[in-house]
Amino acid sequence: MNGVNGGNMPGGMVPFPAPAGHQSELNYIYGMVEELSRQLSDNQRTLEEVVSGVGRVRSRARTHSLGNEELVNSASDEVKAHEPNLDTLISILSEALEKAKFSRDANAALLTQYAAMLAAMLRQFHDYKAKHVADVAGWHRSYRAQLAEARAENSRLREQVWAMQARAGQANDLLRRFRGRCYEEGEKEKEKGKGKEKGEEEKNGLGAARWERRVASKAVRQELRFWKRMAMPHLPEDDPCWSDDDDLVDVAEKKRLDEMGRLAAEQQLANAAAELGDIVGGGGREGGGEEEEHGEVPPEVPSAPGAPQSMMMMMGGVPMQREDSGAVMLPIPPPRPLSAASSTGSSGQ
Repeated sequence: MNGVNGGNMPGGMVPFPAPAGHQSELNYIYGMVEELSRQLSDNQRTLEEVVSGVGRVRSRARTHSLGNEELVNSASDEVKAHEPNLDTLISILSEALEKAKFSRDANAALLTQYAAMLAAMLRQFHDYKAKHVADVAGWHRSYRAQLAEARAENSRLREQVWAMQARAGQANDLLRRFRGRCYEEGEKEKEKGKGKEKGEEEKNGLGAARWERRVASKAVRQELRFWKRMAMPHLPEDDPCWSDDDDLVDVAEKKRLDEMGRLAAEQQLANAAAELGDIVGGGGREGGGEEEEHGEVPPEVPSAPGAPQSMMMMMGGVPMQREDSGAVMLPIPPPRPLSAASSTGSSGQ
């Protein structure tokens, strides 16, 4: 055993590295050799027992001077005495052999099923891997195609935006030139109508100055409207006071509205003065009688914006208030101007 591996080396050890397959074969061979050694040891032990038994028989025959027949009879008695034990041992060994065979067949069937299942799992794994690789490759191709399409669309939209910006710039430039030319022509016609003669440089700079004044006026109105919104946050966003429709309502219309408001205020003051004169003078009763005959009732006179305090005192004196000694008289805020309720929303500029 040890001569294969060298002198004084234990069995089963290899003095040099061996491949995995060779090592497994060597281990199998070593196992077979060990099994044969064990069987030889058992056979040797059995043979020694047989030899010792034969020696005992011979010694007994010599001691008792027995013949062959007597020796056989005495040995048969001993053999018959050991027969039940042998039958029991044979039955036990037979049962163990049957169990071993059944276990061997069951293990072989399990090994066959395990090999089949392992092969099926390996095949499914390879199929899944191939499908996964194909799906990932297809997804990458689709993603790259979509990305290229999105980039092309983005480039096209960016070019369209650039073209729109260029066209808008050209249109703005043309509009600016058109406005300047219109203002210059209007100023030239106005100067011709008045009969004034000015130099060529003054005529060219007149339209630009007028445009700058309009721009400055517009900026001032916007800034004033912004600070009004900051100062009056309680007003809603859609209040007419915040409108900027000066381009819709011309200056003449605003003047006409202001004139109508002024005439209405003067009419209210005149009616109030006439009513007060009728009450104080002697003709109050007659006037009252005539009004009763005609069925007319004088209208109530509201407080007109801009009316003097003396006129308010003449009309009704101090208005009625609740008695509150601890209260502090707060100043009455001025009335809202009529221009705030109009549709122009002008800031007075």
